[in-house]
Amino acid sequence: MIPDSDSQLEGITRGFVTLYGGERERCDIMLRYSTDDPLVVGLIVSRPGHGSAHWVISRDLLSAGLTGTAGIGHVTVEPVAEQSEPLAVLLRVRDERGDARIHMDHQALLLYLERSHAMMPFGSEAQSRQADAELDQLLDEGQDPPVVR
Repeated sequence: MIPDSDSQLEGITRGFVTLYGGERERCDIMLRYSTDDPLVVGLIVSRPGHGSAHWVISRDLLSAGLTGTAGIGHVTVEPVAEQSEPLAVLLRVRDERGDARIHMDHQALLLYLERSHAMMPFGSEAQSRQADAELDQLLDEGQDPPVVR
């Protein structure tokens, strides 16, 4: 995991992907988190010779999927135990083409999310966004400066 700055965190792990009914293939999974957009994690899945696919997933959904099935509708996350394999996390994304299934190491995702929560603790994301909105409003050049009395 590579912290780019105090506000960004990147991590990479190996996993497996099955895209839309195809064969299960090994892949690299890049995780990208930024406190500038603290509610989501970018997920880039790269397969040698096939390019990459990119999704943006709720950080809370990924965290909840470490301990049980989380999500409804188009995106679900759940821990999976496969015979003679380490514990994994299955991320399932559904769209008009079908299901994309991404398997990644449970421990790698857990450590990554712990590091992201050290940067922006759980529950403080909304406060950060509110502070940003207030600062944007104060710095808006089209408005008169606040009056101090």
